[in-house]
Amino acid sequence: MTDSNRVKTLKVGNLELAGVEVRTILGLRSTDFSYTIEGDNIKFEVKGYGHGVGMSQTGADSLAKQGKNYEEIIKHFYTGVEIIDM
Repeated sequence: MTDSNRVKTLKVGNLELAGVEVRTILGLRSTDFSYTIEGDNIKFEVKGYGHGVGMSQTGADSLAKQGKNYEEIIKHFYTGVEIIDM
């Protein structure tokens, strides 16, 4: 499992909800969650505190401690970005 496993979409019955919608509706701390169904209950496990911008502070810190530089960290959380000097 990587440091960032945000739920992008979740199918509930015939509805497909964005992870951010599920987070908001259920009052979860982050879209980085997993769930299990246990009988009549659904158990959510939430990792971190999300701000809805796509970068986990805890995950970024962990990558930095592994020796990753700022460019590697940014590209880990944001795909398709290009960092240029201006």
